[in-house]
Amino acid sequence: MYKDTAVHQRATKTHQKQTVSSGLLLINEQDEILYANRQARHFLGLFSEEDLPRKLKFMTLVQSAYRCYPADAWMNWPTRPSSTITRRLIYTPLHSSTYLQLKVEILEQIILDGAPVWAVAMIEEAQAETAVFSPTVC
Repeated sequence: MYKDTAVHQRATKTHQKQTVSSGLLLINEQDEILYANRQARHFLGLFSEEDLPRKLKFMTLVQSAYRCYPADAWMNWPTRPSSTITRRLIYTPLHSSTYLQLKVEILEQIILDGAPVWAVAMIEEAQAETAVFSPTVC
């Protein structure tokens, strides 16, 4: 849907600057995910080969698998929090001491067709298990 737009080109350039373990999303004013790269889809438990479901909301999806930390940083999502606060998503499987921590950053806000769209990065800070992957113990 966005392959030929300036938004996708900007998002791709921004993503190339991120680490391999980062996900990139485009989110509209209604919190709907317009685009998610392969790593973002993995973090969110979405299949990378399929089209995104229509009207899929970012916060609804992350709250089903992650703890939003700190809670006050997420109150005005997706606007940027104060410069001293970092938004994080934490996934802790039951009966496990391992966890996954993602830093969530608003990279850029652009106007597309007269409406704001946010480029969002999900950056892996600590890896163990994700919402869709649990390593097996031999």
